Amino acid sequence: MPDLKIDENLVEWDELASQDWKSLLVGNGFSINIWEKFGYGTLYELAKSDDVDTPLSKKEVALFDHLGSSNFEDVLRILYHAKIVDEQLGSPQEEEINRLYVNTKNALASAVNYAHIPPNSINALEINNQLRPYKNVFSTNYDLIPYWSIMESDTWRFKDFFWGEESCFDISDTDVNADRTKIHYLHGAIHLVELTNGKTKKLTANGLDRLSDLFDLSHPEQFPLFISEGSSDWKLSRIKRNDYLRFCYEKLGKIKGGLVVLGHSLHKDYDQHIIDTINDSDASRIAIGVWPHQGKEDIVSFKARLTQDLGSKELYFFDSETHPLGATGLNVPVV
Repeated sequence: MPDLKIDENLVEWDELASQDWKSLLVGNGFSINIWEKFGYGTLYELAKSDDVDTPLSKKEVALFDHLGSSNFEDVLRILYHAKIVDEQLGSPQEEEINRLYVNTKNALASAVNYAHIPPNSINALEINNQLRPYKNVFSTNYDLIPYWSIMESDTWRFKDFFWGEESCFDISDTDVNADRTKIHYLHGAIHLVELTNGKTKKLTANGLDRLSDLFDLSHPEQFPLFISEGSSDWKLSRIKRNDYLRFCYEKLGKIKGGLVVLGHSLHKDYDQHIIDTINDSDASRIAIGVWPHQGKEDIVSFKARLTQDLGSKELYFFDSETHPLGATGLNVPVV
């Protein structure tokens, strides 16, 4: 392991690029660099605000509070099961339950539409080209930037494991040719849904260029599968309950060689499960991107924390803006 000084200095990516980096992990900083609105709090907080077209009502907010969750999937599921029970009782609350369900989905769609980058705005070809060299790409983001990028050119180069019947994930069919780049959505994504039978499906039809169609209310038995907030323990619990998320998480724990981390804080409170599985992996070295515009003390603190948390690995800290996927040129101005 090289002599690692815990100071404010960062190397440039060019100094590391020639090494063999097989895997890439991107976090929300990657998306924020492209579209600053991704930094707006949580979708739940946004959905409660007057910024969106269809905010959550007091009744829907009360449901979130009752569950102690800010995740839309939890509320939509409990409303779905309430509807089933109501039907068995002769549907005395059908209208009210349906109203709550529809309003919650509309609020989610409004929040995503507000926060998400508009279609066709990103430099998808550049991102596509920069993802290709990696054997494994892992993302903890819920946005559509990776999806739009891999669809831009030579889509055959990328595999996301949704080639099963009706674009569903099949745990028994996950073999991929060695020359492909494998995409893993560790915390789900807004184009992924979980069906009532437990299968995970990728939404692929016309609607993917129109964000509002991702939450089509004509399909009330599809639940959005993305974890946009929550503690690390809560995230890991949710990951273990879904075969696709569990598969991706286990794949992260099986990586070998070099891992690049970009736009990710790897914070104990939210990402301890990610830290743990990286430590358990055979990744021999890790290059961690650091945002260069923060204070020197913050850079030192960040490097010290991750040196302690990932101390068994060979670590490098680089200026995130010098990496092609962290370049300021990818930024799309918010109009």
